[in-house]
Amino acid sequence: MKPVTDDPPVNVDYTATSVRPHWEQLPDAVQRAVEQAAGSPVVSAEPPPGSGFTGGFAAVVHLADGRRVFAKAGSSRNPHLCSAYAQEAVVLRELPAAVPAPRFVGASHLPPGEADEHEWRVVVAEVADGTLPQPWTDDALAAAHDACVACVAALTPVPSGMRLPHLADALGRDAAVLASFPRLAAGEVAIPSGQPGWLPGRLAELADIVTGAAPYLEGDTACHFDLRADNMLIGPRGAVFVDWNWLVEGAGWVDFVGLLPLARADGVDVDAWLARSPLTRSVAPEAVDAWLAIIAAFMLRNADEPVWEGGTPAVRLHQRRYARTYLDWLGARRGWTRA
Repeated sequence: MKPVTDDPPVNVDYTATSVRPHWEQLPDAVQRAVEQAAGSPVVSAEPPPGSGFTGGFAAVVHLADGRRVFAKAGSSRNPHLCSAYAQEAVVLRELPAAVPAPRFVGASHLPPGEADEHEWRVVVAEVADGTLPQPWTDDALAAAHDACVACVAALTPVPSGMRLPHLADALGRDAAVLASFPRLAAGEVAIPSGQPGWLPGRLAELADIVTGAAPYLEGDTACHFDLRADNMLIGPRGAVFVDWNWLVEGAGWVDFVGLLPLARADGVDVDAWLARSPLTRSVAPEAVDAWLAIIAAFMLRNADEPVWEGGTPAVRLHQRRYARTYLDWLGARRGWTRA
């Protein structure tokens, strides 16, 4: 049954959420840092993709030795970028070969004053060819599912070289996330646009679900924790996951379940996937509900706040879209959508 809604859900084109600089716009010192990390001079660069929310440089570059690599470069103008790219370089070095991810090529660091007044980070990886799963189809979800299965097999337990925060602490016990639904219920902040019409009457129940979510998130798998359509490419050989910036140690099923709400919104029968997948068929329904509720809380807590410096406005549309699709599925699972 379709959810009863007051506001239409916001849609997001994940191929057009960011405006990134082109190769020619990078400072000379940053271009040299990319070449150092890549191990060869750059002879040309392709146009940057329009996906993502950071606005940092990201593009396929062609090297003098004939190789193609994917290069990222970001400055402390957006502090998120420096920490994210530094972490990605560490993670890509440690990922087992069985993980469907681009292989690490190199990285560089420029302190303030070398390129401009900002710190810069560069990370270079092999090129992952393919397209974003937009819209989601059953075939695309099958490819992503197989890649998730491979990740869980290779990353459980967490590889010894990785030191990761625990998902249950990073999200399940985060004070701002726990306060998200209570603040909405108290009227301290308005419910962001595009949310289901039943939401105001269920805020107390949602707060209770979120409060009890942490134990369901415990596990010993290194989880991507930012897995979404624009962080994967699907090609003839299956799905490849990119942007390994925010790994956490937690329950191995969360990355795959995190893909299902938007796939459901695109018409895929995700309940059937939940029942048959080896990642989820033994997971308690309460655990899935807890994951859906806590991600909705996470997305709603800042959905109407100003965007951080260097971020792109589309991130707030993304947060409202994610909250809505997660709540739609949770409402259907709980019977809250019945008229």
